[in-house]
Amino acid sequence: MNVDTLSIARDLKATELPAAQAEAIASAIGRAVTDGVATKSDIQLMEERLSARLESAKTQLLTWLMGVIVATAGILIAVLKL
Repeated sequence: MNVDTLSIARDLKATELPAAQAEAIASAIGRAVTDGVATKSDIQLMEERLSARLESAKTQLLTWLMGVIVATAGILIAVLKL
C-alpha cells in the first residue's frame, strides 16, 4: 500500500503548519500505515509453511489410522479364532 506523504505534507502546509512539522507528521502517517502490513511475499511464505504443516499432519494422521486398522484387524482375528 502506497501512501502519498508528499500530498499529506502539502495539505498540512496549506493549513499554515510549519514545513518541518508537516513533513514529520506526513512521514509518521506513512510509517504507521505501511509498517506491519503483510506483503505478497509474506503471504506466499505463510502459504508454503501452512501447506508443509498440513502435509505433515496428513501423513501423521494416515500413519495413525493405518495403525488403528491393523490393530483392529488383529483383535478381530484373535476374537474369531476363539
